[in-house]
Amino acid sequence: MTDAYFDRADLYHGEVLVRRGRPPLDAPKRQVTLRLSPEVIDHFKAGGPGWQTRIDDALRQVIAAK
Repeated sequence: MTDAYFDRADLYHGEVLVRRGRPPLDAPKRQVTLRLSPEVIDHFKAGGPGWQTRIDDALRQVIAAK
């Protein structure tokens, strides 16, 4: 982590610290409810932790291929 990361993590009004923590993302992900077939879920979960990220990556690849 860089100093720039930590500089963005704190927000000051004058000398008063207003907020601490992770800086907000420029384009945060949105939570949705999505129904997928059991075979799709089983396939991605079989790869272990990060299965939701792998589904997101697969969908992004489909979009990029168009």
